Amino acid sequence: MKKITLSILLSLSLCFYAKAAHITGGEFFYRYLGPGAAANTDRYEITLRLFRDCASTGATLLTGNNPYKIGIFKNSDNLQFPGPNSDGSFDVFIDGTIQTINITPSAYPCISPIPQVCYQIGVYKTTVELPKEALGYKLVYQTCCRINVINNILNNGPSQGGTQGATYLANIPGTNDIGLNGINSSPQFEVKDTALICENSGFTLNFTATDPDGDSLSYSFCDAYGSGNIVNANPANPNRPPYNLLSYSFGYSGTRPLGNQVNIDPRTGIISGFSPAAGNYVISVCIAEWRGNKIISEHRKDFIIKIGNCSIAAADLQPEYITCDGFNLTFFNRSNSPLIRSYYWDFGLPGVTTDTSNLDRPNFTFPDTGSFRVMLITNRGEECSDTAYTIAKVYPGFFPAFSTLASCKGLPMQFNDNTTTRYGVVNKWRWSFGYPQVNPDTSILQNPQYTYPNSGTYQVRFIVSNSKGCIDTVDQAVQVLDKPTIQVTNDTLICSIDTLQLNAVGLGSFTWSPNYNINNINSASPLVSPDVPTKYYATLTAAPGCSNIDSVFVDVKQFVTLDAGPDTTICLTDTVRLNPQSDALSYRWTPINTLSDPNIKYPVATPTGAATTYTVIGNIGKCQAFDAVTIRAVPYPAIVASNDTAICYGDTAFLFASGGSNYLWTPSSGLSSTTTPNPVANPLVTTAYRVAVTDNLGCPKPSFDTVVVNVVPPVPAFAGNDTAIVVGQPLQLNASGGDAYVWAPPTGLSNPNIGNPVALLNDSITYIVRVSTEEGCFAFDTINVVVFQTDPDIFVPTAFTPNGDGLNDLLRPIPVGITNIEYFRVYNRWGEMVYSSNSEQGGGWNGRINGKDQGSDTYVWYVKGTDYTGKVIFKKGTATLIR
Repeated sequence: MKKITLSILLSLSLCFYAKAAHITGGEFFYRYLGPGAAANTDRYEITLRLFRDCASTGATLLTGNNPYKIGIFKNSDNLQFPGPNSDGSFDVFIDGTIQTINITPSAYPCISPIPQVCYQIGVYKTTVELPKEALGYKLVYQTCCRINVINNILNNGPSQGGTQGATYLANIPGTNDIGLNGINSSPQFEVKDTALICENSGFTLNFTATDPDGDSLSYSFCDAYGSGNIVNANPANPNRPPYNLLSYSFGYSGTRPLGNQVNIDPRTGIISGFSPAAGNYVISVCIAEWRGNKIISEHRKDFIIKIGNCSIAAADLQPEYITCDGFNLTFFNRSNSPLIRSYYWDFGLPGVTTDTSNLDRPNFTFPDTGSFRVMLITNRGEECSDTAYTIAKVYPGFFPAFSTLASCKGLPMQFNDNTTTRYGVVNKWRWSFGYPQVNPDTSILQNPQYTYPNSGTYQVRFIVSNSKGCIDTVDQAVQVLDKPTIQVTNDTLICSIDTLQLNAVGLGSFTWSPNYNINNINSASPLVSPDVPTKYYATLTAAPGCSNIDSVFVDVKQFVTLDAGPDTTICLTDTVRLNPQSDALSYRWTPINTLSDPNIKYPVATPTGAATTYTVIGNIGKCQAFDAVTIRAVPYPAIVASNDTAICYGDTAFLFASGGSNYLWTPSSGLSSTTTPNPVANPLVTTAYRVAVTDNLGCPKPSFDTVVVNVVPPVPAFAGNDTAIVVGQPLQLNASGGDAYVWAPPTGLSNPNIGNPVALLNDSITYIVRVSTEEGCFAFDTINVVVFQTDPDIFVPTAFTPNGDGLNDLLRPIPVGITNIEYFRVYNRWGEMVYSSNSEQGGGWNGRINGKDQGSDTYVWYVKGTDYTGKVIFKKGTATLIR
């Protein structure tokens, strides 16, 4: 398959409503017919060509006796040359018929999906006779409305100032450009098919024009015009010039109507590049007519190009790939058509056959620098196969950078290119100085100057490239100050016999004052030797009117004052910061082995001996002084404290500590005293007591130790709930809460020294159980056992009084010798169950139904249970509720 350039005129997908509403493209051209009937006049045939999309919902192009209106305006004063109509306009009528062009989808099997393309062309003509004019004329047609959705312009709505409309015009040159007897006919774009454009794909559009007079032509993109105050679709006399330009969306402009990846060849008019996303885009192409070395006129064509939501099974590569920071490049096909089934890449290494790939997006590392011809074949050996070539440039070692020489506002700031390149030479520069309020704020010089009118911080963008095609961008903030920046030596002091070097930093020239004991007042680093305290001023001048001043105070001393500080005592292993009182500029301490830094004013000392004397020498230049300080180091108190201990809840512990002369225990809770060496502790919970011990040997800090008193919680002795049994019924006791148990009395018990003995009783009894823990803590509990001299039974009271006094408030069963109550139920006189429970629920009836107290009455109860022998007992009866 050859390189795909399909003739479909999709770029002229034009939508028209009645009377040319929603026109999507148009142009004027004219042909010189000869002298006019009147003296100094010329006759012209004027042609207006308009386009309409067949899918438009509006009416068709005007035909028959329905004309469009055009205006002719003089370039000298923009006044309208009067036409035959009452409003000064000229009528143009259809010339022939409307031409319709359709595209057959079956002719393009390598495009998916195939857009429906159909458009109409209407050609309208008239003949005019115009007087010769020095500056010539403009031919103008205006319509209110472009199509409603256009991707690259703003204000695309009927209520937004008319900028969605269009103005189509052509220029007839005047005698100043072509001479008194000169003639001219405008260039004409050829009406022919143009390339089908799919989104995000490479494409080519041929917009070559021919000139009847043989003039040279050059092509460019230019701004399209809006419609002024034309607000409806009715034919109207156009507004007089000048005309408003369209406002373009971000990323687009009149000179970049399809973005930065699409260009027009100025010599041929061929538009090519990589298309943006699908949609409608306004494009205006201007043709400059050159006669000799002079432009005599400009001709333009304004149209809407429609980029389809389709893809072409093409091998479509960027013109070149370049790496400037390594040897690795990633290649990709710009066509993402689903009709592409395979890829074959050859990366162009001479004499190598293994430099290939079948990936759709291969990554290849070149073995050396240079330029390589890379080939891609899509669908190799299949239908819709295509081949493309590109150049891979491998030139690492390109490092962009720039620096500035600061200046004040209103004065030139110097910018310097510091870019380095290993291959080729740095050959192109573009600066944007970040101040668009001043036009221009750009430069293409290598080392330009730029003057900022105001102080502040500005973002400078520097785009630089080399002869190998490497290009990169540096964004950097520069600061413009009211005054130049100056830095001088900090205030200092010298001895009266010394000389001091001052230092000033800044861009410009320096002047020092006063001229007192200074060797060079114009040096950035002069030597001074004042014998009295002196303040020196440095004045920095960057340019006339751009200066700043700073000062340094030089204090002059006749001798060094130095006091190393009083002798002191610290605890052994502690540190102490030495704190001399001195005006010296430098210090030297000895001995150095126990100092953090022997050359600073305030070192930290960690003496290891009983007494260490530190000597310090302080200097101001050549002046010097000596002093010393002694640090005694006394060991911490040798503390001895009692061991951790444990006590039962409520008991006491005896604490003790030794090794000092003063004691302080914390916390104070549970202690008999906090300042004695042997307090008595009676805490209720486990407590860690910390003791601080000091002595009078010289160490000013205490030693510490901790004694933990573990308190065993109260023993939760439990003998069990009181119960009732019958004679002969074995009773299983179950005590809990500790590790050892002793029951008393031992009467009837199988073993009084375990927690769960079995009791066989003939009479009622009260048992007391002693429960002990491993720590030796203990507690007591009791259980009352009532022994009935009857057989196992279930007793229910005959009456109860639920008045809340705690006596006989509940109606409930009383089991004797019963191991399980299956149920206990209570019914009222109407047979309604008012209460039900089992042995697990317990409790009893409180005389309420649904939370409401019941009055005095008699109720029937039923109870069923099992005795300890397994016998089932069932009983019923009545009970009286007494209020």
